[in-house]
Amino acid sequence: MMEKKVALITGGSRGIGKEIAKLLADKGYRLVINFARNRKAAEETASELREKGAEVLLVKSNVGDPEKIKQMFTEIDEHFGRLDVLVNNAPLAF
Repeated sequence: MMEKKVALITGGSRGIGKEIAKLLADKGYRLVINFARNRKAAEETASELREKGAEVLLVKSNVGDPEKIKQMFTEIDEHFGRLDVLVNNAPLAF
């Protein structure tokens, strides 16, 4: 059996990112949902995705900070051991 692919969606807790996460969950992906501020929205999204049968890792991280990005990828590697798809959805604040 082929291992399920892992997708990271930055800004994946609401809006377009959440809808992309739902589509990927329907296709059997394991998901990493990145969020910057709203933990409640991220947890609600994760709950919805888990109800669809998806394995979900929530990662709070500022994608505008290179050090935080490194930490996020380390956490993904420790949890899933791989990353197959990256959806850059989060807006950058400069």
